Amino acid sequence: MGMHSSNFEETPRGNHWIGTSTSSHSRYRDSMLSSRFQGNDDSILNPGSTRRKNFNSNNDIRQNSNDETNINNNNHNNSNDHDNNRNRNYNYISNVQPLISTEVIEVSKQRSLAILIFFLIQLYKVYDLVLLKSNIAVSGGFTSNFGFLLKYLIIDSCYFYFLPSFNIPTLTFKTWTITLQIMSIFMFNIFLTNDHEWIFLSTIIATWKKYNTKELSVTGDSINQRKLYDSSSHFKGALTIKILPENTAMLNPLQNSYCLPFDDSLFQISTVNVPIRINSTADIKFIQLEHRDIFTNEVELKNLTKKDWKTVKSLDDLTLMNKKMTAEKFRQEADKSIKYLNIPVKELGLYQIKKIVDSNDFNLKIYNSHLVVAQCPTARIQGAGLENRCIGDSDKVSIEIDAVAPLQLSYVKIIDGVEYSYFDKNLQPESFKSPLQKSKKDVLSKADMENLFWARNQEVVIDFDTVINQAGKHIYKVSSIIDGLGNVMDLKQFSPDVLEEFEYNYDFNVHSIPRATLDEKVDPKSPTKRTIVINFINEEPKSLNGISSKPYMAKIEVTSPEGTKSYFNITSRFSKYEFEAEVPGTYTLQSVYSNFCPGVVAGKTSLIVSQPIAPKLTVDAKPILDQCLGQIGLDFELTFTGLPPFNFEAKIYKLHEGTKKLFETKKYVSPSTRYQISYNPKVEGNYEIVFDNLSNEVFTDAINLTPIKDYSFETTMRVKPGAVFQNRSEKQLCLNDGVDIPVMFKGEPPFTLNYDLIEIFSNKRKSFNIEDIDSFNYKIKTPEFKMGGEYILSLISVKDLSGCVAPLTDADIRIKVRRDIPTASMNFLDNMKTLNINEGSIATIPIKLSGESPFTIKYAQVDKNSGILESFEEKFHSNYNSVIKVRKQGYYKLLEVRDVSCKGKIIDSDKLFRINFFKKPSYEVLEKLSIKTITKKSFVKDPVCEGASSSVDLALSGSPPFTLLYEIISPSGVSSEKKTQIATKYASIKVPSDQNGEYTIKIKDIFDSNYGESNMNIYNQKSGETIIKQYVNAIPKVNFANAGKTFRTCITNIGQKDMLAPINLRVSEGADTFIITFNVYHESTGRAEKIIIDNVTADDFRFEMLYKDLGLGSHDITIEKIEDVNGCVNILSESESNHVFIKITDAPKIQLLDPSATYCVGDYISYQLSGSSPFLIRYDFNGIQLKTKEQTSQFVRLASEAGSISINSISDSTSQCLVDFMLPSKKKEAERLSLVIHPLPSVTVSQGEYLIEDIHEGDQAEVIFSFEGTPPFSLTFVRTEENLNTNVRGKPQIVETHKVTDIYEFEYRVKTSLQGTYEAIEVSDAYCMAKNDAFFLS
Repeated sequence: MGMHSSNFEETPRGNHWIGTSTSSHSRYRDSMLSSRFQGNDDSILNPGSTRRKNFNSNNDIRQNSNDETNINNNNHNNSNDHDNNRNRNYNYISNVQPLISTEVIEVSKQRSLAILIFFLIQLYKVYDLVLLKSNIAVSGGFTSNFGFLLKYLIIDSCYFYFLPSFNIPTLTFKTWTITLQIMSIFMFNIFLTNDHEWIFLSTIIATWKKYNTKELSVTGDSINQRKLYDSSSHFKGALTIKILPENTAMLNPLQNSYCLPFDDSLFQISTVNVPIRINSTADIKFIQLEHRDIFTNEVELKNLTKKDWKTVKSLDDLTLMNKKMTAEKFRQEADKSIKYLNIPVKELGLYQIKKIVDSNDFNLKIYNSHLVVAQCPTARIQGAGLENRCIGDSDKVSIEIDAVAPLQLSYVKIIDGVEYSYFDKNLQPESFKSPLQKSKKDVLSKADMENLFWARNQEVVIDFDTVINQAGKHIYKVSSIIDGLGNVMDLKQFSPDVLEEFEYNYDFNVHSIPRATLDEKVDPKSPTKRTIVINFINEEPKSLNGISSKPYMAKIEVTSPEGTKSYFNITSRFSKYEFEAEVPGTYTLQSVYSNFCPGVVAGKTSLIVSQPIAPKLTVDAKPILDQCLGQIGLDFELTFTGLPPFNFEAKIYKLHEGTKKLFETKKYVSPSTRYQISYNPKVEGNYEIVFDNLSNEVFTDAINLTPIKDYSFETTMRVKPGAVFQNRSEKQLCLNDGVDIPVMFKGEPPFTLNYDLIEIFSNKRKSFNIEDIDSFNYKIKTPEFKMGGEYILSLISVKDLSGCVAPLTDADIRIKVRRDIPTASMNFLDNMKTLNINEGSIATIPIKLSGESPFTIKYAQVDKNSGILESFEEKFHSNYNSVIKVRKQGYYKLLEVRDVSCKGKIIDSDKLFRINFFKKPSYEVLEKLSIKTITKKSFVKDPVCEGASSSVDLALSGSPPFTLLYEIISPSGVSSEKKTQIATKYASIKVPSDQNGEYTIKIKDIFDSNYGESNMNIYNQKSGETIIKQYVNAIPKVNFANAGKTFRTCITNIGQKDMLAPINLRVSEGADTFIITFNVYHESTGRAEKIIIDNVTADDFRFEMLYKDLGLGSHDITIEKIEDVNGCVNILSESESNHVFIKITDAPKIQLLDPSATYCVGDYISYQLSGSSPFLIRYDFNGIQLKTKEQTSQFVRLASEAGSISINSISDSTSQCLVDFMLPSKKKEAERLSLVIHPLPSVTVSQGEYLIEDIHEGDQAEVIFSFEGTPPFSLTFVRTEENLNTNVRGKPQIVETHKVTDIYEFEYRVKTSLQGTYEAIEVSDAYCMAKNDAFFLS
């Protein structure tokens, strides 16, 4: 058996088959033959322009067809009259003599002259046509096809119309003949002007010459090369095999992704069904899979039989993860015997099909495909905190992803019902390398498949640790995970309970900080007549779904008047809680809590409750005397104890003859502890006044006054000094303060004033007496009040100079003394004395105030030793939600406080509150071997070559996720700003290298979860630019200075640099020096070799290296590869390379163009001549002496028959040197120049018959090739199928080409199961090769 090869062109005879010539003489002859018919017609050289001209000319022709018809009709009408006249005198006309007398010009000469004029018109027409085709204006001003046609329509019509008028015998025609002549010549004109027809004529002539040109043969005869060779005599027969389509198999044809879960608790999956696409009519009997374990890389072969797989009956049974397969396509494939098998896969690893056998024991062709089955991606959300948290706590949440990297994560953060979606892609561990980063999952190298470490799950952790500043339900959910293989874990389909069970969901509740205020109200039912009210303030978001912060809890401190302290706790499920103050004392609200969070006490923090005393009344009656009338009534002075106002009744009884009758009842209200009333009856008599039913606001039930005799007064009916307050308004005092109260007198001074100061809360009364008041205005100075509460200043009596004492009943003045001192303190939450904020933002320090608004607070920023750095003052209109806003970090303390009327004190004045700034996000350029530090913010990377990959690695610090802003400036100055989000603390910036020059990467800023982009822009907090520069070296570019030039030299000059033509280079880009690789193609041998020249510069190039070892002939020198001193390499493609040619010549010599070639009938015998043409050559062919004179440098003859040829002598025109190869000294050279022309081999298929053989799928047919010639034989045969393309229907399509060599037998057999027509297209024996031209021409 011979050796097989699929390369059609690799034949042992090169191009020396019949019909092919590699000689330059043949190429020159063909080019001359083609150019001979081109002329100067530009339209032929430009097919596009030809089509346009044709389109325009056709339009012109169509546009003027009507005009031409009209002209013809007019001419026809005009000629009708003339014809009628001639017809009427027809007999006469037949005897009419020519218009020009025959004595002047004979009839035959007139006829010749008329014909000559016609041909002159046609010659001039051709001349005009040539000018028109050359875009030269035609005489008469016509520059278009239409003008040309119109011009010669008129001239030709006139010629044919007037020719009969000359009555020249045999040239006198009837009217219809003239019309036909005009139309014929007009159609001929159209034919001439049509561009396509012009090219068509030229093509016909050129084709005719090509197929009818004769060439010189070795015998000296002129022979047509195409008629010399008949391929049908060398290639006979063909075999056509018809079979069913090829059986194939492909694993995972839809390129789906598959994975197996770590456990089956969430996904009840232990096996995945992977489809195999089968194209076969037979059933599958055996499948062998190769499995490579992900963790051990061990290879295992798995043998499967029919019981191990299931045939896919419908599209529903086919695992679809994309839309590549539709029901219609599935049905169409089923009609084509394409089916799918589901293979169960239970283990992780790489799978490939090694072997598939059908029921006929045939192996199916396996497409190159593989599948990686990895662990399904998983994630887990964990939190380090309580389920119920408070504002100010930290979220402390982390997401742990376990998947094949690089992976993508989509997660959601829901705060109080507002959803925030995040998507992080290209997540991977630091310094992780994987083929999935640069290629698709279905394109893996052999090295990638041998070590599957990259297909193992990698753990990536994303941490969140931020301060919570918004109440509500906080939910973290993983939406989906996509691993590097494309496996998607979509968790949206599961309920929240399932997600929470498997830690894909994490949530916690954030509650607001509760606040509480203290108040009181009068309660007659209370032992102390007071009820304490606690108001709770707390707003819970709706997203907590009824998770209430209630009950509220508060701690109350009760300090008795003796200083004993007691405590009790209260719990309330309502926003207001009331309790009776059972004992007197000071009630202080110590602390407040909700069910989850510590609270803040706002407003009043303490209340003083005293033990109330039942009101009492003392009545002192004095008669009202008139110096004239005596007693006219009674003045009653009523003295009360208790809390005014007081309500009482006075019942008036009239006494008459021992009886008592109720006369009237009067009700009074005393606004103060002293009250005076006068009773002056209008009617004379005896009266009894009885006081009873005493009450006030605290004791609302009337109290009967006993004993009744102390409150009963009798009288019988028989102006003074005074004093009043100038201003009766209530006085507001601070604790430990006193007040001056102005009093105005009437009477005659000096005055003596008696007044009382009454403590309402204790009913203590203190009397004062002031004498010798000489003025009508006086200010009563009160003592300093050491105890807070309400006091009453009451004027008792006044005495003037007359000595008469007048009681005073004017209204009292109420004095309210503050019971408490205003206080201020920093309201620490849960003993938190430190607050972290963003730099540039505002921090709020909660302040607890007590007193009466508005408040004025002085505070300061201090150092660690409480030294004041800067002081501030701020006013508050209420004590609710009072905060101090600061911007600077450091320590803060309160200095003093003042409310609306009193100066207060600072509680825990030595305590400090510290404000710290969150650490701003930062980055650090990771220093590696390829990067150098210039300054803290400036780096330089090692230069790279144009097109190479490079990146800058950064280590990030702060709270992820990060946002990185950077700018890339290209060498041309074009800048592009980029923004990227990074979920880990490692980032990589790719540096482009598509242009040579210096690239600058400016890292402008970085943001994290604390310092977002909006914060940085508002407060102008920038981290400063970092500049990384990298220079991209240009790809070296070197060209020949004289590209395309041919350098000529003699072979004797090689090795002498001064005698050689210098070859110069032009350096465009790159750094000196260069290493240049040249490709030298020797046209004489068809071989190519490489020459490497180093240390090449723009001024120093050892060009003589290119001449070294060159032989005779032309040599094509091409620059193939350039490497500069920077290590940058430029491999030039054929289109980029430029060429020079070196031609080596010698004095008259002759040699075979290819001495090693074997020549056959139909080949061209080519000798290379060196010297100056013309050459005279004498040679011998089959004993016949021949000679020829060659004008070119080649001696080429067509081998028209088998035989031997030898060169006898050669001489050129300049040296006149004759080389006689018949001499004994030239014997070896004569033998080298001699050659044998061998006959062509032949091959027959199927004994020369054209047979059709049908076989079933899986069967084989035998194709038999028989040879004639000299072994060994080489055979090239093809398998063709009918071409379904309608445009080339009928011409078979080659689907397979085979070449067999080293066939030493005269018969070769091939067994095949592939359908098609098998024909031999090329055969060669030990010497010659024949090509089936009939096959290629079909």
